[in-house]
Amino acid sequence: MRPVLLALPLVAIAATAGAASWDSDRGPGIAPRRDGAALVYPVDGFNSVGLALPAHVDVRVGPFFSVRATGPAQAFADVRVTRNGDSLQIEQRYSDRARDERALRAVRFVVTMPRIRSANIGGSGGINVDRVTGGRFDGAIGGSGSLTLGNVAVEQLSGSIGGSGSIIASGDARELKVNLGGSGRFAGERLRARAADISIAGSGGVRAQVDGEARVSIAGSGDADLGPRARCAVSRVGSGRALCGGR
Repeated sequence: MRPVLLALPLVAIAATAGAASWDSDRGPGIAPRRDGAALVYPVDGFNSVGLALPAHVDVRVGPFFSVRATGPAQAFADVRVTRNGDSLQIEQRYSDRARDERALRAVRFVVTMPRIRSANIGGSGGINVDRVTGGRFDGAIGGSGSLTLGNVAVEQLSGSIGGSGSIIASGDARELKVNLGGSGRFAGERLRARAADISIAGSGGVRAQVDGEARVSIAGSGDADLGPRARCAVSRVGSGRALCGGR
């Protein structure tokens, strides 16, 4: 029986290696057309944006769909744009290649869409959204990326950060939910909310203007400042602190 037992892991390893080799090229994605210095991707029907490159994306809320990109030509050999359900995905094509970080950081996408419901960043990229409206918006960062939200007017704004990334938001939300794990930062000094639910695990920080009740949970050295009109119920483990109601 021993030879059989030894053979099984070898088969598994071979299968895994074959799968990794097969999956290293995710495919070209949506083929763009050239328009002067820009590449134009013919895609529509999405309401969220996902970024997994150290590039920058400007999202403009408008009456039509448009995806345009500019940057060094060599960078686009490793850029893949797809639509997965209702999400526009911008990512690396070859998973096993070293990225040209400098070239990719110079890539800029301008995305126009009628409405945006969520934005997700994996890594060090940046997304800037000019306007956020509707019932709910979800923003998530895994890494050191940055998400900037302007002119927010939603029922619920939800932000989560795993890592050292940052979310900057201004406008109004009926309810604010923030979940930080790591050293991330939610900068909502210009964001007004009527209620909040804040969870911080690590050394992250949350700033917002809450005019109403807020639940705050801190584990670690993180801190939350919810403004002079916040009425907080605080659960704390560690050296973190919550500032509510001016104290």
